[in-house]
Amino acid sequence: MCTGVEILAVGSLIGGAVGAGAAIHQGQVQKNYANYQEDQAEADAKAAQGAAKVEAERIRKAGARQRAEAVAALAGSGMDVNSSTALKIDQTITRNAEDDAFMTLTGASNQAARLNAAAGGYRLQGSQALSAGYVGAATNLLQASTRAGYGWKQPAPTGV
Repeated sequence: MCTGVEILAVGSLIGGAVGAGAAIHQGQVQKNYANYQEDQAEADAKAAQGAAKVEAERIRKAGARQRAEAVAALAGSGMDVNSSTALKIDQTITRNAEDDAFMTLTGASNQAARLNAAAGGYRLQGSQALSAGYVGAATNLLQASTRAGYGWKQPAPTGV
């Protein structure tokens, strides 16, 4: 037959095992969420770069339309479209469109770099959460075994 001390010791060990399992589970859940955040940050980085490529192409097409309109306007006014003034206008429009496209792509590259850095931080956070879960589990088991050990050292009641 078990004494009250033995029952308390077994209960303490069971409680420690449950606490250890909960600590590991919590660490795994936090790691999974950090992995989700990492994946999302990486996807956002790719999306930003893709959107910038589309926007840069739109800027270039708008520049080409503007060049065509400028040539048509110059030709309509009777100016030689091969003159140095016409060529300078064409070059300026092209350069401005390319500068705008370049700035769009550069901004997206910077944004993608920040998002990829955040993804690395999430990866580290997940790894640390899992490690913390294991440490918490070990701590729970050690505390439970210590509590159970103290129970065995209790002196037997006398005079009963």
